[in-house]
Amino acid sequence: QHKRQETFPSFSHSTMTSTSKTTTTASSHHDNNNKISSIFLGTFNVNGSQVTQPDCQKWLKQAERADMVVLSFQECGTCRKDGSTHSPKHMHVHDYCRYDDNRVEEEEEDGNERKKEENVAAVKEEEETKKCMVEQDKEFLSSIESCLSSDHYQVADIAMGEPPSSSSNNNNKHKWYGFIRLLVYVKGEVTASNISKSSIPIICPAGDKASSYSTTTHPNYKPSQSPDKGAICLAIPSLSLLLCSMHLAGTNKYNVPETIFDDIRMKQLQTINDACFNNTEMTMIGAVVDDASSFRKLRPIVLGDLNFRVEVFSSEGEKERGGKDFCAVNEILMEGETDKVRQLFLEYDRLCLHLGHTTRQQQQRGKNKFIMNDVNENENHKTKNGSTINLDDKSFPSLRRIDLLSDVVDLIWRESFQNKQKTSSNVILPTFTFKVGDVPPRSYANKRTPSWTDRILVSQRLLLLLLSESDDNWICCDKDQETMHSEEEGIQQPLLVGSGEVTSIGTNDDIVLSDHIPLHCLIHFK
Repeated sequence: QHKRQETFPSFSHSTMTSTSKTTTTASSHHDNNNKISSIFLGTFNVNGSQVTQPDCQKWLKQAERADMVVLSFQECGTCRKDGSTHSPKHMHVHDYCRYDDNRVEEEEEDGNERKKEENVAAVKEEEETKKCMVEQDKEFLSSIESCLSSDHYQVADIAMGEPPSSSSNNNNKHKWYGFIRLLVYVKGEVTASNISKSSIPIICPAGDKASSYSTTTHPNYKPSQSPDKGAICLAIPSLSLLLCSMHLAGTNKYNVPETIFDDIRMKQLQTINDACFNNTEMTMIGAVVDDASSFRKLRPIVLGDLNFRVEVFSSEGEKERGGKDFCAVNEILMEGETDKVRQLFLEYDRLCLHLGHTTRQQQQRGKNKFIMNDVNENENHKTKNGSTINLDDKSFPSLRRIDLLSDVVDLIWRESFQNKQKTSSNVILPTFTFKVGDVPPRSYANKRTPSWTDRILVSQRLLLLLLSESDDNWICCDKDQETMHSEEEGIQQPLLVGSGEVTSIGTNDDIVLSDHIPLHCLIHFK
């Protein structure tokens, strides 16, 4: 596949790449109306593996017809060699995207100098590694772009992180799994150009991992600012959009309740939120009202491995590997009864609870009585071991207090579980944790409790409000329709108009390269 590059003089250190297979192409017919009428959203934690073209053809088969394609990757094994940014504005991201410095040695030197031949061999190995990663990244992008239209132009490729550590490195303090990466494609050269010129990239590191590179060339990351976790964001004022590719803290210890890890994730979300609000360019364009107010113009789309888990049993001893918590959830999934899976999600998915998608009003109406052998059907949700699950207590602080998430809708909840009529035909099963390479039908690995870790959250201001949702108390809808359009100084801007309807959502359990499976959805705007 031959790439055609066009450099726009108004861009600073930026190029736009067409996925066209020819070197000369006329402007797309999409430039005639200058509108975005559909968006394809996809997220995939690839576990440091290389995504192949057959995998992309399964996952991205609906992306070709979308006017805009937004892809979020976590633990991505590659990134662009040239500073890991292909975005509208020059970004000094090298401190957050380490690629070609020498790794920290597994063992400290005793002060003796290396032998000359050892040093030569190390340099040669490093050069081969760099060359290999560059080739892998070309294959990675080629696999993705082969599934897109020749009219699609890449307007952003932003990443942060470090390459995956070698398999021999068992030191979790220094072990890395790859980059957080955001790819954005738009149909039409003129439309893509207009979007690029106004877009603002924002890097939001929020992890606590030590760098695997030598601190003699780079100091270690500041506390809670390592790029293994956090978000890559792209504000697009001309579309009133804020795209966020996220990877939040995982559950990495046994016999520790999820409230501990939820607290870490919520702090990381607040860090990401603050990074967006404190961005000087965002303030200058009026994307925020003031330091303490919510977004005025931008409608967030959050996608990635948010890592919120399902938890039925939280006591010590019940959350060991393959323990009671795992067995309770896995049993329901193995049975495959739609109603039980639905109840599992509505009552024990912690992101669903933190977002308030399961409300006290719904509980009182008796909509969400959980059906499970280990849970008695009573109003207090007492389990056989005597523990009580109270959905209204302080163990589920609301994520709505974070401005970035104040009006988002979880599309797995909305499209697969909220409407019981939809559930029977469109059940989305947990996206993690699978046995890598397992032939479908895949089984869940007992390393962690199966969970819907991979999510797509969309601002409700982008979606067509269903009648059944109109009385739910979690809704925070901005009725100000001026956010739907953006025209500055008489310059025609690409517009995202109308209310969005999710026409497709699903996962691909036949893609087996990772312990996660990819999630995707297609939204059309009327």
